[in-house]
Amino acid sequence: MNTSKLSILFMALFAIMICGCDSNKGKVKDLAAQFVAAYNEGDKATVYDLFPSVKAYDNLAMGSIIGQGDEINVERNDSTGNYIATINVQKQQRLVFAIDSLGTIKIIDTYGVFCHDSISNEVALKAGVPVKRISDIEFAKLMNPQSDFISHLKFFKEADFMSYSAGIYSWGRNSSGYFVKMTFTIRNGSSNTISGKDYYVIVSPKQISTGRSFATKTIDGIDLAPNELREFNVSEPSLYNYADERDLSYTVDIKYRTESILSFLLNYSKFDGNEYKDFMEHPYRAKIRTQGLSGVVNSKKKGFAYIYKDMSDKSKVLDTLYHRKGINVIWESESWASVYDSDDKLIGYMKAEDVDTSGNIHELLLAHMKLKSDDGKVNVYNCDKNSKKEVIKTLPAGKKVLAEITEDWEYFLYERQPDGSVKKIGRVNDENIIYDLDD
Repeated sequence: MNTSKLSILFMALFAIMICGCDSNKGKVKDLAAQFVAAYNEGDKATVYDLFPSVKAYDNLAMGSIIGQGDEINVERNDSTGNYIATINVQKQQRLVFAIDSLGTIKIIDTYGVFCHDSISNEVALKAGVPVKRISDIEFAKLMNPQSDFISHLKFFKEADFMSYSAGIYSWGRNSSGYFVKMTFTIRNGSSNTISGKDYYVIVSPKQISTGRSFATKTIDGIDLAPNELREFNVSEPSLYNYADERDLSYTVDIKYRTESILSFLLNYSKFDGNEYKDFMEHPYRAKIRTQGLSGVVNSKKKGFAYIYKDMSDKSKVLDTLYHRKGINVIWESESWASVYDSDDKLIGYMKAEDVDTSGNIHELLLAHMKLKSDDGKVNVYNCDKNSKKEVIKTLPAGKKVLAEITEDWEYFLYERQPDGSVKKIGRVNDENIIYDLDD
């Protein structure tokens, strides 16, 4: 027998010896058999003792029978060093074991062993989650109401059932004294009635200039019929001085009283089965606003900034955004940022120097005001303040309007649309505005 043949034979024998001497496989099989026996007997204490991590997940529960001890097959995963104990091939039920530096063997995960709660499971299936291919712990983390994935679903699906308008407020004096009234609308976008008992609203006022937070207000929900739009009002006279200085803003947060946000997602949202795929490909999308990556165009020098097609050729201008325009951004470098629209679709790139993400962004500060004029009518001019003034509309004096006051003390009027949104219609002179309204 030549040398090469001897070498091959030696290596084969050595491999057999190694495989045969892996005593850990036997230990893993014994622990797996203990786990299966305890599980099938309903011995929750022993199951949790062998796999304590599972106790942290409320959306996982023990089922009935998972397999038999004599059917267990153990293999080592060379890439991770972990051992996989298959306890039911047909159902793809597996236990994952890890060995620490002290030689202690522990269960670190399972596949198809624990039952998912029905709501989590149904939402996952509708969203295209590969339930059979991900581990039980991975599933539990993914479907936790506080997870990034559920935040992603809530962010992109909430409009299917609950949406609200940008907040506006009015202030002034009446027979009772000073008043500040914060107004917003909530819409039920689903085809089912939403009970007011299932949700409530938190209104959080803030001082714009300092970011200082004031006491929040909690409002009970109102029954909303399919596609119904309802107006909500919050009164807080103590904020009068801030409102009068145009230094007030507030946010609206809808909270759910039902079992979880999962119930709303399941009952009211429309799924296309690609939600999980979209999340895995773009896990940051739901975080664009929730993690402070919202901002405004900061271009006081020329009043606008360019959106470029790419970062290599500054001659390829796609669009122009005006100063204080609200944007969503993700930083690409110290010099460039990706810019996303309201649907979080990439629209192009902007120079970092033209982006401001400091503090809270309130693109549209609207207040209830009243028009005045000596001759009983008020001219509304075109929105472009740099062009020749052209009268585009005439409104009667005394009409209540929504007005935006810019940093340059320009007054722009907005009109409420049938769908609850507001649309800019033009601008008026400052002498045509009355601040003090009757409540």
